[in-house]
Amino acid sequence: MSSRPPLLAGIDLGTTHIKALISDGAGTVLARSVRRTPVGPDHRHPADDLLAAALDALTECATATGRAPDAIGVTGMAEAGVPLDRDGRPLGDLRAWSDPAPASHAQSLGERLGATALHRATGILPSPKVPLAKWCALADREPGTAARMHAWAGAADLLAHALTGRLGTDGTFAQRTMAWDPHRKRWIEELLTEAHLEPRHMPPVHAPGEPVGTVTPAVAARHALGAGAPVVVAGHDHLVGAWAAAVRTAGQVADSMGTAEAVLTVSATPPDPSAAAAEGMSWGRHADGEHFIVLAGMRSSGALVEWFCDQFMTERQGSARYAEFERLAQSLPVTPTGLVVAPYPGGRSAPRPDPHATLDVTGLGLGHGPADLARAVLEGAAHHARWMTDTQAVVCGAAADSVTLLGGSTRLSTWTALKAAVCPWPTRVCAEPEAPALGAAGWAGAALGLDPAATTAPAERVVPDQAAARAHRAFHHERFLAAVAPTPPH
Repeated sequence: MSSRPPLLAGIDLGTTHIKALISDGAGTVLARSVRRTPVGPDHRHPADDLLAAALDALTECATATGRAPDAIGVTGMAEAGVPLDRDGRPLGDLRAWSDPAPASHAQSLGERLGATALHRATGILPSPKVPLAKWCALADREPGTAARMHAWAGAADLLAHALTGRLGTDGTFAQRTMAWDPHRKRWIEELLTEAHLEPRHMPPVHAPGEPVGTVTPAVAARHALGAGAPVVVAGHDHLVGAWAAAVRTAGQVADSMGTAEAVLTVSATPPDPSAAAAEGMSWGRHADGEHFIVLAGMRSSGALVEWFCDQFMTERQGSARYAEFERLAQSLPVTPTGLVVAPYPGGRSAPRPDPHATLDVTGLGLGHGPADLARAVLEGAAHHARWMTDTQAVVCGAAADSVTLLGGSTRLSTWTALKAAVCPWPTRVCAEPEAPALGAAGWAGAALGLDPAATTAPAERVVPDQAAARAHRAFHHERFLAAVAPTPPH
């Protein structure tokens, strides 16, 4: 490596967008590029198109900096993947995490093996998105493809393979398959057998920061990259983004705000698996492979804002919709609207899982208008995020000591202010819009001997109005929880 300070590339293969960036070792971003994630029919991503988009974005960043990155890290959506043949070629398109087709196989796994037992062993509850259910569906419905499957590659693994010619993954991706033991850090053969697979079909699992391989000369020549640069599969995007936002030690919480929302709490010790299962939450290792995390999701968070805009701002397009939504939400006093929005248009996955939960508004009267409803939508999502965090504290056995907000929805300052008002702990907003890509770059640096903790996104503290905070926190207990969770869990 040259005497110049190293450049680190990070790529985030997201459901909607592919984001690439190049940073220095301290986290200063020098170049960025974004591409739409290719999506085909039947919840699949065309493999060749996805790789082309990712490599184009990476090349654009390298061209902008005038210098190839010294190491490359890859993160992205966890459960999407594709079978590979003996020569490493994809057998069709990537099966997206959102594909509902494996639902019957997920249900069968839960009934035959016990959902709680599976969760205790793997940290994951059965669902259509888990790769183990996908593999069972593959063996059942596409026996020809299953017979030709030499290995499974997640989305990030596939890109690393395209760069290096070698296959490998990270433990935080492995633990999302529902066939990996987070304690012993090994594949569970008995579970793989359910899909007629063996550990040899799985990608090798590398330690955090350990490279899968290096950029091949052919790839380097085509994409303005450096031959021999190490490539690291950095891990699950939610965890890698939290790491970049400095959510790394016990008691710290990351709230990833996007179309959906994910809240994770870091723990020094394994959480109570029975409590996590009862609340619909997963658990596993953090990006460093040592700490543990509890993870919970809310299917409709930013999606509620989209719903509001679709219903009440049909004349607005693009960024103008969000600007008008923000104007409406800001036009009211900072105290609670008095409306309770139960933000569950597609059911509630956690806490207190309830597939029959709905999007409800309580307290709406003739005196309320669009501004009240816009603000109440944000309030409902903020109250639910607090409920997830409080529940995770119980599961982990320790109170939260801070929360960091990250993701695209943090651009709505009214929302981040409400989060800080509703929650009793210090609240920060990560200023890096592509925290997962930056985290991937940091873990790429580990392959060069750099400290991955040195690549840290800037963040700003959000300090709420104290009178408003007291009112929102009282409303949380007296009105919100009473409406959405009126009885304690059995």
